[in-house]
Amino acid sequence: QNGVFPQNLSALTTRKVINNERGFYYVFPYNDEWSKVGAYIGLAHYDSFEAMNQEAIRGIQGRFQHFHSQDENKYAYFPYAELKEYETDELNQNHPPLWITAKYKNQKKPVIFEWLSKEKAQGVNFADERYINFFLKKYVRNKLQKNSYQNIWLGLDNCAFNYNLYGVFDEKNNFINNVKWEKPFPQNNQEFLQSVKYFFKRIKELAPDIKIICNEGSIADESQYNQIFANTDGVILEDFLGDIYNQDGNYARDKIYQIYLRMKNFATNKVQIYQPHTHDRDELIHDMYLGYLIFGGENRFLSMDNDQSREIDPKRYIEIKNALGNPTSPATDQQELNKSKGYRLYSRTYEGGIIYFNLTGKTQTIKFKSGKKYFDEDRRPVTSIVIQDKTAKYVVFSPQVRADKPVISPVKDGIITSEVLVNIESKIPNATIRYTLDNSEPNKNSQIYISPIKLTKSAMVKAKVFSPNGSTSWTSNTYYSMTNKLPQVEFNVSAASGSEFLNMDYPLVKLNYMSGKTVTVNYSVVGGTAKNDGIDYKLGNGQLTFKAGEQYKYLSIPIINDDQKENNETIKIKLYQTVNAKLGNKNLYTYTIQDND
Repeated sequence: QNGVFPQNLSALTTRKVINNERGFYYVFPYNDEWSKVGAYIGLAHYDSFEAMNQEAIRGIQGRFQHFHSQDENKYAYFPYAELKEYETDELNQNHPPLWITAKYKNQKKPVIFEWLSKEKAQGVNFADERYINFFLKKYVRNKLQKNSYQNIWLGLDNCAFNYNLYGVFDEKNNFINNVKWEKPFPQNNQEFLQSVKYFFKRIKELAPDIKIICNEGSIADESQYNQIFANTDGVILEDFLGDIYNQDGNYARDKIYQIYLRMKNFATNKVQIYQPHTHDRDELIHDMYLGYLIFGGENRFLSMDNDQSREIDPKRYIEIKNALGNPTSPATDQQELNKSKGYRLYSRTYEGGIIYFNLTGKTQTIKFKSGKKYFDEDRRPVTSIVIQDKTAKYVVFSPQVRADKPVISPVKDGIITSEVLVNIESKIPNATIRYTLDNSEPNKNSQIYISPIKLTKSAMVKAKVFSPNGSTSWTSNTYYSMTNKLPQVEFNVSAASGSEFLNMDYPLVKLNYMSGKTVTVNYSVVGGTAKNDGIDYKLGNGQLTFKAGEQYKYLSIPIINDDQKENNETIKIKLYQTVNAKLGNKNLYTYTIQDND
């Protein structure tokens, strides 16, 4: 690695995902502008995914911890019947069950998730390696990714982890909580939370290409929040700030404070999608957007809708975004005396001003220190502002009107080998973009951007817009960590196994870092005790292609689930002959087919 080193940079908390905060959770973009979307998590819209920027987060919503029969063909699209059949196959071999049950009044009963009790969604033992195998192969790879749509994000719903949210139905069809589950299933909240952590850890180990984002909720032990989500890639905050405007009171404000603490302590590299419901009201759009700017981390997205699953026009808040620029410090808060912990005044300082969100329960007057100029939202000079309860305001340090910031792409989190072409765009017609590569601030004498910049050394790219009307933007910046070393290509794991019932395997091949060039690697079947050509499995020799910027690819091996009683059998696959990469140590993969007859 050479060039500008990260430790010499002032902006270390730069964004690690696409420079576009329009990110949606079951919301469709304004004017159906899918090409302008930064993230989408929801039902699988493969045609829309294709229309999105290739850097954008494209995610399919599913579940992992409980399912019902209707999940087969809607919402989660989980192979419910097949998992029931798999459990039967396992029980016939005297293996433990997969679906969770409990003894209630000496009767075995399915354990049901309370929020989906009407649908009878039964819990699964998701820490069981057999289930993890099924989840990855039969659900994510085979159903959601459809064998071809790789490098996808996976949204997981109902991520409220509390043992007591599960229960059974009694003989009168009443739902009963707090029923201990049968062994080998978790016996209490602590064991349940350990299972959650284990599941996320194993998914990250076995399939690091699958980025997980959770629709988070209540946790039985709040102190374990960061540990639970440590091996995920982000969270969704559904109905952000909604409780304040819907019901209010101590519970609502305490819940907002809990979210504030969670996000403030959340790992800075993780994605956050905030979804406030604005009811298409200007005052709520204003206040909720300011709340988003206070709470949000570097990799935040805004899913602001009009209550009809449609994004509101971004122009309704763009002036605020342009005026404030980037945050210069973490959010701060101050508790109101003699009130519960959720009654607070929240604030955050940005390049262009300061934001305040008042949840203290009463009107607050903010007085500013002398010696510095402050201007209200209408650009009038002020020495103080008055903020009513449940509203937000901001002040700016200058009355100057700011232009839209330029957008730098691509954004790459990690080392890139060879080269990268950096694009800088402005939404303003006839605007001039000036940039620097040495971490200095762009000015009117800096280099003018004309065409993509070819980087072969590490650099902090900073850019600023100079518009025809004389206004300038805040600075956009993205760091590129470059190396001239060839990436290593190898299998993610050197060995794996699975029941013949699963009838597929998907060996994952990875680069240790991204390449600015296309990488190819050949693979070949080199042995094993299983018979090829459709007898035990079917796989020919082939080649995997990593496009520039891609880091993971998998190949598909169909396994023949026959009814012949036989020993466990193996398949051996070897990587060879690379282009723009070199072979790593794990270039031989052995898969063991576990007989189920």
